[in-house]
Amino acid sequence: MIMMSENKTPYLNRSISPWVIIGISVVLVGVVLTQAVMNYNREKKYMGQILSEKGAALIRSFEAGTITGMMGRMGSEAHLQTLLEETSAQEDISYIVIADQSGVVLAHNQEDKIGSPFTPPLSKADAQPADHPQWRTVKGQGSKDYFEVYKTFLPTLKGHGQGNGFRRHMMGNQINGSHQCAQNWIKGPFRQRLLDPEKRPAIFIGMDIAPFEYARKEDIQNSIISIVLILFLGLGGIVSLFWAQNHARSRRLLLDTRAFASELVTSLPMGIVAVDDAAKVIYVNETASIFLRKALDQIKGKNAAQVLPPSLLALLDQVDQGGFVSEQELKLPSRTGSVIPVTVTITKIVGERENFIGHVFILKDLSRIRALELEIKQKEKLAAVGILAAGVAHEVRNPLSSIKGYATYFSSLFDPQSDNKKAANIMADEVDRVNRVISELLEFARPIELELKKTRIFELVDKALRLIKYEADPAGIKIISSVEPQLPEVEVDKDRLIQVLLNIFINAIQAMPSGGTLTVNVKARENMLQFAISDTGSGISPQDQANIFNPYFTTKKRGTGLGLAIAFKIIESHGGTITIESLKNKGTTFVITIPLKQNTLEQNKEELI
Repeated sequence: MIMMSENKTPYLNRSISPWVIIGISVVLVGVVLTQAVMNYNREKKYMGQILSEKGAALIRSFEAGTITGMMGRMGSEAHLQTLLEETSAQEDISYIVIADQSGVVLAHNQEDKIGSPFTPPLSKADAQPADHPQWRTVKGQGSKDYFEVYKTFLPTLKGHGQGNGFRRHMMGNQINGSHQCAQNWIKGPFRQRLLDPEKRPAIFIGMDIAPFEYARKEDIQNSIISIVLILFLGLGGIVSLFWAQNHARSRRLLLDTRAFASELVTSLPMGIVAVDDAAKVIYVNETASIFLRKALDQIKGKNAAQVLPPSLLALLDQVDQGGFVSEQELKLPSRTGSVIPVTVTITKIVGERENFIGHVFILKDLSRIRALELEIKQKEKLAAVGILAAGVAHEVRNPLSSIKGYATYFSSLFDPQSDNKKAANIMADEVDRVNRVISELLEFARPIELELKKTRIFELVDKALRLIKYEADPAGIKIISSVEPQLPEVEVDKDRLIQVLLNIFINAIQAMPSGGTLTVNVKARENMLQFAISDTGSGISPQDQANIFNPYFTTKKRGTGLGLAIAFKIIESHGGTITIESLKNKGTTFVITIPLKQNTLEQNKEELI
């Protein structure tokens, strides 16, 4: 059941730090920002390149048109102002200005601005007009920006020399020192300044960059939208991650709690049966199945009336009628035919909305408790008998002393071979036997006080075996002893333990009247010292095994039935156990276990304090 608590849900249950998503979001925002800046700079560069090339082409076209007009090929009515106005009427061209070096407008597509100062003038940071095109961005009226391309105005033919004075053939005329052109081509007071070869004016073409700015703003807006989307996605990812982790954590805790509860309920030494509101069994544990004498699959899913004994169903009816069942004792039949005493508790299961869900039966086995109660009663009875026996023994011993004294006296009065002397001796022997029984009875009745000393187990076993060797050899009994080497010294009452071993050894010898083998094995097992004493005698029946350690129980004709009872009491005083395994006509094995470390009375008191 504990295996259920292992979480096998992939990925979600692995702890992912929110900082990972935050870091990814920051990196993506940085990438988008970098890309936006690069796009902005690239578009700015391309805009400058495209507009400067367009402006330069327009200037070349305007100069070519000017030359054509100066040569009179555009008719008598066409003039420079018309060319300016027509050229500036093209899309994206805002103005065309020709200004001298002092900044006075010599020609303008808006004729009313001729003669006014050109604004904004070239600053020190701007490149001065040259024969190749230059460009700058300027602020117009309001917040409108213009891309301005400018160069020196030079309406000459390529391939002809020029300098301080140059000559050019135009329409059959010889031109010396200054530009001359058709009479109507350039009009106005600034005709000479437009054609002055020494102080050549500059031409400025201003183009509207609003479309480019609009495109750049769209790119910036798109970048901002992308950043915002990434941030929202990152935030959504963090929220989703927290939710997923909380969900996974809650699910894992739920699974662990279920596994824990299931394992706890399954491992309880009590039987548990749960039935739903339709009286159908929905849960049963192994202990309950033992009580009900059915397998788990034969109980679960069945109707309660089919699997529960009538006595339990009667208690269920009592609960349904408003009664209360708690720790009520019942006797359930077992698989062996005997009865199992149990206590029954039945509770209702009610949901959060006070709705009825079902019942739970809790069955607690009382067999062990009843056995302990019986054992306690038996010990109390034996204690009472012991106290009574001690009193009786004390009162009987005094007359026995007198009887033995008189028997010994009468024995001395008769001839050694006379029947009277033999009768007197038998009387004295029987008094000794009765006195021995009384001594054993007193020993059993009084509490055993141990004198614990560190003892070498090999020497203890060897001494006990030497004591019975002279009794075993005449009976044809072979003794096999095996004591585990390097056993530690154990704190025991040496004399008492030898008394236990002698009692078992003598019983084994008496169980093998025709000879046999007595085997003694001693070894350490975990924290216990184990003695295994086996014989090959006639064995003990199962009925006698149940009573073998009871006082006064014996199968011998002249036994008192106190030997093994005293042995049991001595081993129990050492904190150990003594058990018997025997098969009729196969032999008997006594197994004695005592702790390798003894807790004295003083040590126990210290632990309690």
